[in-house]
Amino acid sequence: MTNHPVAHTDAEVHSLGRFQTLQAGQYWRSLVNVPEEGIDAGMVLLIQSIRLVDDKPHTVVLRPHPLKLGQSLYLEIPQEEGGTLRSWFRYAEHRFLLDDFLSRFEFEPDHQKIRNAEVQAVQARIGALQDELVQGQSNPALIAALVHEKEAEKAAKQAQAEKQNDSEPHAGQEPPKLPAQLEPPVNAAEVVDMATGTVAQAIEGGLSPERMAALRAAANRQHEIATVRAQWIEGKTKEIANVIQQLTPFYSEQAAAALAQTEDVRAFVSDLLRGIESLDLYLGKDVEVQTVREGKGASREVPLTFVQRKLLADEELAVWADVDERFDHTSDDQLFDALREHDGLVEQIFPTERCVLVMATTRRNIDYGDSWSNMARNAQNKVVYLLVRDGMNIHRVFSPVESHLGADRLFPTQDDQDGVFRGLDGTRIKFEDVAYTDHLRKHERFALHFKRFLLLACGLDHRLKLFGDFYEGPESLDFVSMVFQERYCRFLHDDDASTMIAGGTKRPGFEEWLSSMNGYLRSGSRVLCNWYSLMTPQTAPGACKDLYGSSREGVHFTSKPLARVECAVVYREVDQLCVDVRVQKDTFRSDRKFNCKVSLLKLRRSDWSGDEVPFLVLDAVDPVDLRWYIQHRGTRARHLEYIRFFKRALKLIESDRASEAGARAQLLQALRDGGVGEVAERSTLVDRAVIAWRAANRGQALPQFDGASPADAKAWKSLLDQMFVMAGDGKEDTRKADAEALARRLGYEPLRLVLSGDAKYMLYAAPKDDECDNRLEPHAWVHRISLERGSEGFSEVRRRWEILPERDASVTVLAQWPDPLGWTARRSRFASIGRKASIFAVVEEWREQLAPFTAPMDEATFAHTIAQWRRSREGMKSNGYVRVMQLAIPFAAVLHEGLVWYLCVGSTQPQVLMSRFAPSQKSVEDFKAIFVKSYGDKSRGRAFFNGNPDHPAWGLFAVSAADYLDHDGVFVHDDMGVSVEKLAGGSISPLLGDWFEAWRSRYPKSALWTAPGVVDPNGRLSLDAILSIALPEDYQPVRVREITLRPHDDPDNTPEYGHWFDLSPLPDADVDDDGSGRPGAFRGHGVLDELVKGPISRVRGGSGWSSTSWDAISPSKAVAKLQREHRHVVAAANLPEAPQPPEGFERWYVMRLNEGSSV
Repeated sequence: MTNHPVAHTDAEVHSLGRFQTLQAGQYWRSLVNVPEEGIDAGMVLLIQSIRLVDDKPHTVVLRPHPLKLGQSLYLEIPQEEGGTLRSWFRYAEHRFLLDDFLSRFEFEPDHQKIRNAEVQAVQARIGALQDELVQGQSNPALIAALVHEKEAEKAAKQAQAEKQNDSEPHAGQEPPKLPAQLEPPVNAAEVVDMATGTVAQAIEGGLSPERMAALRAAANRQHEIATVRAQWIEGKTKEIANVIQQLTPFYSEQAAAALAQTEDVRAFVSDLLRGIESLDLYLGKDVEVQTVREGKGASREVPLTFVQRKLLADEELAVWADVDERFDHTSDDQLFDALREHDGLVEQIFPTERCVLVMATTRRNIDYGDSWSNMARNAQNKVVYLLVRDGMNIHRVFSPVESHLGADRLFPTQDDQDGVFRGLDGTRIKFEDVAYTDHLRKHERFALHFKRFLLLACGLDHRLKLFGDFYEGPESLDFVSMVFQERYCRFLHDDDASTMIAGGTKRPGFEEWLSSMNGYLRSGSRVLCNWYSLMTPQTAPGACKDLYGSSREGVHFTSKPLARVECAVVYREVDQLCVDVRVQKDTFRSDRKFNCKVSLLKLRRSDWSGDEVPFLVLDAVDPVDLRWYIQHRGTRARHLEYIRFFKRALKLIESDRASEAGARAQLLQALRDGGVGEVAERSTLVDRAVIAWRAANRGQALPQFDGASPADAKAWKSLLDQMFVMAGDGKEDTRKADAEALARRLGYEPLRLVLSGDAKYMLYAAPKDDECDNRLEPHAWVHRISLERGSEGFSEVRRRWEILPERDASVTVLAQWPDPLGWTARRSRFASIGRKASIFAVVEEWREQLAPFTAPMDEATFAHTIAQWRRSREGMKSNGYVRVMQLAIPFAAVLHEGLVWYLCVGSTQPQVLMSRFAPSQKSVEDFKAIFVKSYGDKSRGRAFFNGNPDHPAWGLFAVSAADYLDHDGVFVHDDMGVSVEKLAGGSISPLLGDWFEAWRSRYPKSALWTAPGVVDPNGRLSLDAILSIALPEDYQPVRVREITLRPHDDPDNTPEYGHWFDLSPLPDADVDDDGSGRPGAFRGHGVLDELVKGPISRVRGGSGWSSTSWDAISPSKAVAKLQREHRHVVAAANLPEAPQPPEGFERWYVMRLNEGSSV
């Protein structure tokens, strides 16, 4: 036997290690609870993805457990400082940074066994539920136990409800009777026999009330058992379905695991495909190049400039051509034609001779008439393409890359790059955030988008030499390198605010500048009018009407302007500033031409939203400003609103400047010859003098020269004087101090010293307190004092009231003082201070105007009143009809919604009042003859003369103060141009004080001024005592309902007692704000049904009914009206055989008498 030596080793084990490769598709077990993610310790989860940063794992994405996938719930998350935070969470995925993941999870090699066991547990649960369902259908005891449980629960609820009620019954109330026990008991079989047998069998079996009650109770119990059984089966079925659904995520997880294992391969293939797409772009696959213009190329020294900002074709072309709202992608040829024709447009679009930029057709969304066309064609309007310039060679390039077709700019701004790593709340996404990899991917896609632009440009250069010859050496991919770009390319950051240099002239926005220019609007201003934007039903009612409510889209021109844009001179008409437009009728029946008035102040800003600018005041417009807004690219986004209009304004002003060139040159020469003003300021002096002179002379052209002398010596002297004064009179400039000294001597505060267009000094000064008229609104006018300057300073020549304008091109401001009371900003609803005084003078005469209608008149007063009435009546438009005028006597003025109204006391039947206070019966008859004479139907005229006794003698009305003032007299009508409206707040009460109080409570914020003596110290209207109006002794407002039955078989034949009136008290709460009293406490058909119940029951065959209602101040007044209007009305109380009304109602029947009968 061979002996072998025993092997020995002295080596020691130092450590044991286990290494596990981290890979998507693996399963890892949670070592601890992760409450913020809803993960329990021991839970095994699938790694769905591993996100890399710089080829190293950064974020691990786990798939939620199959039993929780897709669920949403609130998680209770413990906080370090104690307590918990409740947070809403949805199980979609779990994200962990790599270090967090490795410290909280470990690899689970036996994941398959764990998942199989979890699936088996779910299947076992399904089997157990199925067994319960089968057992419940075959075991009656189980259902019986459920029924018993339901009954116990129901009994407990009933006992709880009874416990909440009083334990003892109320006085006079019997205690509740307990149900008697049913004897004899009835079983289920008897119920079935009863339900399935015949009536005869049931009777033979013996019937009694007790047995029927027992049968009914047994049947109810069987129904309850069947209901419980059905609900239990339905619940178990749903529970089984829910558990079965829990299996689906387990199987979908298997597919997700297989997909996750291929993540590396899929990422590699995706990168490869993107590279191939980029190479296709370099090779020009699907790249379309169109030649726009051919010419000489740029010199070699000119670098290639990449322009950052995206341009819009319509906004660029608008500077050179008229572009309207129909311009879209089908109109691109207009741009290319203009590029071929206008070198200036080429220079405007391309900042250098060799450059590339991106452009789209328009930023606007155009309405093409239907949703599909809007979506498709507007998307085409926003497609982005490249424009390439090499000298005078211009090409358009379309890229097939989808991101290029919607690019916002050629290369990114700093904010674009920063924004990629900015969260929704604006916070910076850092490397340590689990969302970092998402934003990193977004940045990679973002970078790829712009890298492909460079590859596209590189291919265009190598294949087509589209940029010309601008670099040395052979063609190579160095084109996309940083070294090449720094040497041969320039990047124009014209869309990046962070790279802009602060400074330069700051101009106001387009609308702000437009408002400032239109602020010079005054009588005599020259205005360029865009008629189709300016004329609306409000500004030009003589030529426009509103078809569809107040929408601007509904404006219809009944007469159309002969020109679209015209220059007009403004004139004042009452409180409006107007211009005239020549229009022509647009109807089959007439093509008449006439001048239509357009009120500029009635134009609302909303009327021209999105349309062209309606008007521009030219008084102070500088052509330099117009050119800037036309050329300014940022403003041109709104080119449809203003560019075409501004170009016309510029053309007009430049034409004026050309015609004024000779006169301006002579004015400038006069300044040089006289040594007036500083040399650098003389051109400005000429401009200011011309602007002021033209504005002061209603836009007249400057006087022209005939040889060496002007045609208008007076105008020429005015211009020279004005420049001389503006330059300082050749004296030490003490004008401000002198003007202030004069104002102080007169007791006024100076506001502004100006030089008028005819070289006159004027001082605006604030009025004294006792000179202000603050009725309805704060006083708005100041003193405009015309001055004369002598050796001792200024002296007053004349003065007048005038509102202090914010801007006035007809004057030159020489000095300004502080305005703490804001006189510059004050405006008035009244055209002038004289107009305001006239309006209130009418109110102050209320007592004299009312006197003839409150007491008997003498012959002279009556004759004067009749003459005034006849004059007003004859001044109306008759149109073949006689108009009945109203009496309206103003006693107050109110400012409501920007308009001044008169509150009037008056009557709808003034002829009745005039007859009542006539001096004699003969006067009445004479007046009656005059009144009735105009009527073709004399009886109708006499009826109108006598008036309606049911109408109140006096009422309260509102009329426009402007309309009333322009009308002479107290008798008014719509046909006179004075529209009379009944004052809101009227009620059944005859007292005007109640009416006025109700109106005032409705409009407490409206400014009100009442004439002295009209209201008492408590603010209550005092006219009732003057007009002898008082409540009747039996004052009790009632509602009167007239009801008529309409039998179904003969609706036109009213049955006996089928027409009647029901009277009922009308509580105060039942009177609506408008005084109509509808329908109050007796609202709805419920009460009407009760009122017709008795009479309708007497009609054979059934009947319908109709009803109307009105109110009266007392039952006696109501009955008197009934008896006046119906010959035979009888109280129901006197007709015992007739249906009587419900309690609280008084009924009167209209009786239909047969021949020979009597009541």
